[in-house]
Amino acid sequence: MRRRLQISAFTLLELLLTLSMSVVLMALVGGAMQFYARDMNVRDLDIRQTQLAAAVMQMLEDDLRATLHTEPVDTAPLAELLAATASVTGGEEAPTGDASAEDLAAAGIADEPETVITDTTETLDLQSGVAVLETPGLIGNQYQIQLDLSRLPRLEEYVALLDGSNTEIDDVPSDIKTVAYFVQQADTLGGVQDPLQQLLTDDTTLADTQPAGGLVRRSLDRAATAYASTNGNLITLNQTGELLAPEIQGIEFQYWDGLTWQLEWSSDDYGELPLAIQITLYMADPRVEATSTTTSETLRTFKHIVRLPMAKMIEEEEEELSEAGI
Repeated sequence: MRRRLQISAFTLLELLLTLSMSVVLMALVGGAMQFYARDMNVRDLDIRQTQLAAAVMQMLEDDLRATLHTEPVDTAPLAELLAATASVTGGEEAPTGDASAEDLAAAGIADEPETVITDTTETLDLQSGVAVLETPGLIGNQYQIQLDLSRLPRLEEYVALLDGSNTEIDDVPSDIKTVAYFVQQADTLGGVQDPLQQLLTDDTTLADTQPAGGLVRRSLDRAATAYASTNGNLITLNQTGELLAPEIQGIEFQYWDGLTWQLEWSSDDYGELPLAIQITLYMADPRVEATSTTTSETLRTFKHIVRLPMAKMIEEEEEELSEAGI
């Protein structure tokens, strides 16, 4: 009796189960790789935002620490000198108080600083105007700041002046610059243009009419800024500046007077610079998916406090505290 030959093989059911398990395993592997790639992308964006915020904070700190504030000229020693000179020469006795306008003019010293037209309204808006202080100092509110800093001009500033490459407001190299920081909203008419935006689109007309939003830094000579403001050249002034970071969606400032944090400051009104300034930057959180509406929960916050070396305590506050017995 002949024996039948038996051949072992997979059944159709076993084959289907194997293929199903292979599909599930590949889906799990693909999901793990996608999750890893997404997580690495978020971490990369997180590090890039941190580095960008650190660079912007360092630039703001360098400008704030170089803020210039001049003290009024004390004419009492000059008055004493004029009185002593008059008594020695046998002339009429000069008054012991402040020197007169004639004596100061003869000595080549102005009794009062040169008057500058100012715009220190309560609603400071550097995008539609500019505030020119009577003396170099600092003015700002919760969302915008403008300061006069003392810094020697760089060599490339003279080169740009000689070759005529500056097509904006005629800026001249000087040791006193007026620097402003504010956040420009997207699609602002007549705003600061982003040079990189023209590389992202072929339609240059569209790129010119729809500026991008972000943090803007405007640095001009103090005299050129005052001339543009007083002569109504605000349109060109608003288009002058540099778009530092389109990623920054908001910025806030607070000013420390030694006792409390103020939301507004003007060195002409207070007579001094704030002792410290707190800077808060708001950027889109890469861990939150982009939505049409931006809320405080979808923003990432960076804070930094800068101490101003030329700041002093306000004398009026010290006198009030001494009178109150504190």
